[in-house]
Parts: sequence; C-alpha cells; structure tokens
Amino acid sequence: MKQAMWKKLVCAGLLASAAFFSGCGSEDKVAVVDYQRLEAESPRIQSIEKEIGTKNQEISDRLAKEQSSLSQEDYQKKAAAAQQERQIFMQSKQKQVQSLIESQAGAIAKEKQIGIVMHKGSVPFGAVDITDEVLSRINSSASQSQTASSKAQ
Repeated sequence: MKQAMWKKLVCAGLLASAAFFSGCGSEDKVAVVDYQRLEAESPRIQSIEKEIGTKNQEISDRLAKEQSSLSQEDYQKKAAAAQQERQIFMQSKQKQVQSLIESQAGAIAKEKQIGIVMHKGSVPFGAVDITDEVLSRINSSASQSQTASSKAQ
C-alpha cells in the first residue's frame, strides 16, 4: 500500500515538474507574418524578385548565344554551370528576403514583447498578425535606402 502511494506521488511530482519546465501556461505571445502578402505588396521584395528574374534571363540569353558555337558536350557543361550559378544567386536573394523579414519581425516582436513569430499558415488561430507592421517597416527602410543612395550620387 505504501509502495502504491509512493509511486503516485512520484508520478504527480514528475508531471508537475514536466509542466513547469515545458512552459505550460506561459504568457508568451505568438505572432504571425503572412509571407505571401509581403511578397505581393512590398516593393523592396518585388525588386529582389525582379533581380532574380533579370539574372535568369541573362543566363538564358548567354546560353542561347553559346549553344551554336559549342559542341553538345561543352554545351551540357556550360548549362550545368549556368544552372549552378542560377541556384546560388537565387538562394542568396532568398536569404536576403528572409533576413529582411526576420529582422523587421524580430524588432516588432521585441517592442511588443512577443515570444515567437511564425509563418501565418503555421498557426491556425490565437496569434497576433504583425504583417502590416513588417510591411510598413520594410517599405520605409527601402525608401530610406533609396534616399541615402540618391544623396550619395
């Protein structure tokens, strides 16, 4: 009998400590950002996407010019190198967009004492949507960088 009581107390203690350490009942707020909306409405992000399109077109044009003057084997090598160049450029631009969004969302989260910021589709309900604020900051930082570059010229 004493042994059964002891096991119940140990189990209750383990459950209580697990709940305590897992943050059960924590007051951290969750925010979401709608990445698709940012891509559709932010001129700065659209500019980065346009750079990707321009680079893709440049690579395609370069390959088309070289195709007639190269053997099939050499052309295949050039095409593989061009594909790798395309992927590296696209990844760097995607990281640039990701970094831009994360930095602005992080600043807003810190100001509003939000514990975590996630993609909008990841959280079904109960989160604060900060997409408008992130969009506003991205657009204002884009206009500030354009003003600074025009002053430098």
